[in-house]
Amino acid sequence: MFITRSSGSATRQPSAKVARALEIHRSVVACHEHIARGSDGTHALSATLMLPCYQAEFRNLALALTSDEERELRYALDALCDCAV
Repeated sequence: MFITRSSGSATRQPSAKVARALEIHRSVVACHEHIARGSDGTHALSATLMLPCYQAEFRNLALALTSDEERELRYALDALCDCAV
């Protein structure tokens, strides 16, 4: 569940593209965490190999978003960053 600022205080599900972008973002974050830990060689190696793929997929998807979807993604990512702090 994500809060979008464009609709006031209403809560709604993200669009399919935005939901996919958020999934990819979580994968990118997970890859960074595995690489940073580096203790488990297999996971760190897999993360190192997969990270560029996830980043390219995120970039391509972001380029395909409409302006409303871009805004929705930005607000969702802001909310994730606020929760992480």
